Amino acid sequence: MDFFLCSSACISAYDLLEHIPLFAQAGILLSKTFVKENTAIRVFFSSKDYKETAVGLMAAVSYIMFWFLMGVKMDIGLIHSRGKRAITIGVSSVLLSVLVCSMVYFGNLWEFGSKEGKPDTNTLEAVVIYSIQCLSSFPVAGNLLFELRLQNSELGRLAMSSAVICDFISGILAASLIFLKELNDDKVRIGSTFIGDVFYIARPVNRAITLGAFLFFVIYIFRPLMFSIIRKTPSGRRVKTLYISFIIVIVFGSAIVANWAKQFVAIGPFILGLAVPHGPPLGSALIEKFEPAFFGTLLPFFVATSATEINIGAIQSWNDFTNIISIVFLALVVKFVLTALPALFFRIPPADCFALSLIMSFKGIFELGAYALAFNKGSIRPEVFTVVSLYIMLNSAIIPPILRRIYDPSRVYAGYEKRNMLHLKPSSELKILTCIYRTDDIRPMINLLEASCPSRESPISAYALHLMELVGQANPVFISHQMQSGKAEDISYSDNVVVSFEQFRNDHYGFVSVNIYTALSVAGTMHDDICLLALNNRTSLIVLPFHQTWSVDGSTIISDSSMIRELNKSVLELAPCSVGVFVYRSSYGRKTIRDTVSTHSSSYQVCMVFLGGKDDREALILARRMARDSRINLSIVRLISPEQKIREQMDWESMIDSELLKEVKKNTKTNSEILYTEEVVRDATETSELLKSMANDYDLFIVGRGKEREMSMTDGLEQWSEFSELGVIGDLLTLRDFECQASVLVIQQQQQMI
Repeated sequence: MDFFLCSSACISAYDLLEHIPLFAQAGILLSKTFVKENTAIRVFFSSKDYKETAVGLMAAVSYIMFWFLMGVKMDIGLIHSRGKRAITIGVSSVLLSVLVCSMVYFGNLWEFGSKEGKPDTNTLEAVVIYSIQCLSSFPVAGNLLFELRLQNSELGRLAMSSAVICDFISGILAASLIFLKELNDDKVRIGSTFIGDVFYIARPVNRAITLGAFLFFVIYIFRPLMFSIIRKTPSGRRVKTLYISFIIVIVFGSAIVANWAKQFVAIGPFILGLAVPHGPPLGSALIEKFEPAFFGTLLPFFVATSATEINIGAIQSWNDFTNIISIVFLALVVKFVLTALPALFFRIPPADCFALSLIMSFKGIFELGAYALAFNKGSIRPEVFTVVSLYIMLNSAIIPPILRRIYDPSRVYAGYEKRNMLHLKPSSELKILTCIYRTDDIRPMINLLEASCPSRESPISAYALHLMELVGQANPVFISHQMQSGKAEDISYSDNVVVSFEQFRNDHYGFVSVNIYTALSVAGTMHDDICLLALNNRTSLIVLPFHQTWSVDGSTIISDSSMIRELNKSVLELAPCSVGVFVYRSSYGRKTIRDTVSTHSSSYQVCMVFLGGKDDREALILARRMARDSRINLSIVRLISPEQKIREQMDWESMIDSELLKEVKKNTKTNSEILYTEEVVRDATETSELLKSMANDYDLFIVGRGKEREMSMTDGLEQWSEFSELGVIGDLLTLRDFECQASVLVIQQQQQMI
């Protein structure tokens, strides 16, 4: 027994998810199916005192903590970014599913069960089955996604947001039905007198007022207290144990309030969990402290004790079994279809629609608890409970491996929305995530942000992420310098980054907002930190420093990190938005955008080399934005082959390029700081010679990556490219033979991986 407890304490939430069938099997072995009613062990496990004092207490406590911790893990704010899709899918998945199941069941007058003379009971059983089957529990779906590492994917976020809507609808319906049932029960119990009528109204109303007061407490007292705890916790330090204990006391108090109000006992802890800010330092501290103990040791008791009521012998006829399975199968098919259809309507790929329907149809500990509650209250018969419990075991065993099989992990950050600069409105805010690997990256990134022309009409929201390799500790750390106080006894990880970017914000007060983060993680997972932050904040551009840095005169490479290069390539492959790789050359012999102000020197010279394609169009949009700054002179050089003009009328990409360039040509007539020229080049040799001739005429080059772009003017250059992440043109401009001292920004437009 000691060995079992020690080993089970190491079981994670995902182990519990995978082993729900295993724990249920343990309960089945102790159930009426295998243990006779009058045997000593059966009497022990069936005794009321045993269930209410020993295992029953552990099961109840673990079930409450399960809901609380699942609430802590979930980011309720994600629902805002999913909008109409989540609401439509959630409503269709629950309300329409229940409605269709009701129409099919009552319309066909199915004869459910075999109790003669009690059709109302049989109908109630059918309603209970398809009502629970049509639900999608937020904690169950979220836990599945979290442990399959799909919670940060666009698909996972849509599923969680839809599950929130499902729970919200289910909660309103359940609360309304309980309120009406309480009114009816009190009316029957008290009778029709004046005093009876007063009590008839007062008791349910008091419970409703109590629920309202609880929600007021959570929103206006408890959640602000959580942020106060975070502010009092220094950056990089652990939350005090006193705070953790205080939170747990309130959690169990909320369960008592919910039970008194005749609501689902775990709804109070779940709401409190949603009110706790997820992630470090507070959310992660709660998960780290309680998840192994409750998920690994105590929660299996809940699954096992529920399974002890399974009695296969109660299924007395094949007709009973087929009728129950018919209702379950009907609800499964209806819910699956009504989840997929609205997703298809919103142009979500069919494969993702199928995966979304699987996620929303997944059953776990919530459904098992709901059926156990219905069984204990006599709403369903033993044979019904047996069949649906076995179905939940089968469902929880089959769906996770199917999801692993059909969902490509490389698409975890793939988006269904356009998150790039090309599709931004001209006056909208530009959100840019800048990554800092070394202290030498701070000044170049700030210079680039300043060159992007922040203004009142078109502000910039800058997110600075300082990435550091995890050394000397086991757990990754993610710090938001806005949420946590800077008062720490230990050395701050990102003092230079914080001070520099705050100064940049002060210099452009009202035009720039800055959010600063520090991430310490192993090299193999740093790209997850970058992509997740970009996805959470819906950025349009990620800017990555190049893996090489040069000496002041630009003649010598002083650092060359293969780790940073692999990181950049991973971000380019998985990013949920457009990406820029910034090759910064030293200011020796070259100006920065700030030099034009401090030294009153000539304008900052920017050249955009345009060949064509989506990456070049994205780069052109950024270059045009820079040209709004009066300190910047922009030259747009279009390289064109002799036969390209003929092909423009036939090639769709070329036609889009021409339409965008027409606007540029119009702007050159009214803006003298934009110069547009076309250069005819016949082959790769002429392209190389042209770029070399203009390499030192500018301070900054902006080019598109042009991955897999096939053109006669670059044919053969790919084979000689040293850095594929820069594309052909970007790689040429960084060649040592070019002796180019200008900085280079290589842009890749958001990849559509759907």
